[in-house]
Amino acid sequence: MSTLLEIETAVDSLPVDEQQELMLYLATRLHAVGGALPPPRDIPKEQMDQWIADDEAGYRKFLAGA
Repeated sequence: MSTLLEIETAVDSLPVDEQQELMLYLATRLHAVGGALPPPRDIPKEQMDQWIADDEAGYRKFLAGA
């Protein structure tokens, strides 16, 4: 394999657990050579509260059998 497309195609053929293992390997390797992580996202508390409320409402709806 010599191109990114070939590697991506090969990765797509792996089972999910092996894809996860590869992801952890790559992240560890990038960290070891000084690869930068993306900056943390600044999500307002109000937005997170709304996501939680929506999730809870969906869960209640699911339990009610809708």
